[in-house]
Amino acid sequence: MIEEYTKVKTLVAKEGFPAGTVGVVVSLYSNGLACEVEVWDDTDYPVDVVTYTFDELEEVE
Repeated sequence: MIEEYTKVKTLVAKEGFPAGTVGVVVSLYSNGLACEVEVWDDTDYPVDVVTYTFDELEEVE
């Protein structure tokens, strides 16, 4: 289950970030349909925050 601080991989390209971008969930929308993900570059440095629906994300272990 995806919650705050869950490490995720994106399944779609969005706002200039390709599918497969890794990040961490930083907040959940109160309607339960989407969340804000802090996306990281190739060196695991945070570069932006993007909104994704839960079906656009996959949990990473």
